[in-house]
Amino acid sequence: MSKSSQDFAAIWQQYQTIKARDPAKYARDIARNMAISEAELTQSRIGHDAVRLEGVMREILSALELVGETRCICRNEFAVHEQTGSFTNLHLSEHTGLVLNPRALDLRLFMNQWASVFHLREQTPNGDRRSIQFFDHHGEALLKVYAITQTDSECWEEVVARFTAQRDLPINAAAVEEKQYAEKPDATALENAWRAMTDVHQFFGLLKKHNVSRQQAFRLVGDDLACQVGNDALRNLLHTVTKEGNEIMIFVSNRGCVQIFTGMLEKLVPMESWLNIFNEKFTLHLRDKEIHESWVTRKPTADGHVTSLELFAQDGTQIAQLYGQRSEGQPEQTRWRRQMDTLASEGRIA
Repeated sequence: MSKSSQDFAAIWQQYQTIKARDPAKYARDIARNMAISEAELTQSRIGHDAVRLEGVMREILSALELVGETRCICRNEFAVHEQTGSFTNLHLSEHTGLVLNPRALDLRLFMNQWASVFHLREQTPNGDRRSIQFFDHHGEALLKVYAITQTDSECWEEVVARFTAQRDLPINAAAVEEKQYAEKPDATALENAWRAMTDVHQFFGLLKKHNVSRQQAFRLVGDDLACQVGNDALRNLLHTVTKEGNEIMIFVSNRGCVQIFTGMLEKLVPMESWLNIFNEKFTLHLRDKEIHESWVTRKPTADGHVTSLELFAQDGTQIAQLYGQRSEGQPEQTRWRRQMDTLASEGRIA
């Protein structure tokens, strides 16, 4: 049911009350407590510290190429991936998009999920904080783009002015429908298709063809392709990688966006229920106590198999994926493969 202007006025007042009581509380958490989507909460802020932007999403993203460096946050419920970089090398089609800057801003975009966008100008103890925030059809944040010191402020304001909506736009937050997977998939056919892969990107098509989830597929194939390991695997792997200094890739995704870090890890800091990585231009916060399943997987490519660690929450959310740094057309790192083989042999769940 759509909300009225009275509803949004009440939401704004309740938001103000909560922020006055707990200024550090994030909008995402406030929205959840209020049983509304974050996009609906943001809509209530229009006329206060937010404006709605309007336009073709591809055009808004293309305009960001002019603003220079920004800090981008892509998250799901269990992991927050922050990367500083520029929207250069942007490639957009009707349904997908790439921001292709390995070791900097590196994004994969699924444009049919992108539904609404706002600009926020928030007052903080450190001054104005400006961001452009994109949401999906369910009102959940896909990507938040923050202006930083290196951002071209004049260009940023031009982008905001160019796309500021000149009319009232509705906000809709559809309920999330649970995906139904095959009850009795053909395990032999799936495993044969997995072994016949020549590119890791074929894996998504394999899942779709057999109508199985990733974890379902992992359980149906041999241990040499997918091996479940203990949930301390991430922490052990990150300690090893930090010590040995090899470059890795960390993927965090939601319905409409994947953000990818590539590089060496500078500082690993476990803190309460979060496992944190602090690099100069990259930060990861991951709730490692919420990892319910950890899998080491091997996917064939034309350049040999590619090994990854995939992490899942109890509700099936994919928290993150980790790979060794690899350029297209190059074989996997020998050191990463050894690290993952050790993880699989020593951490395997019987």
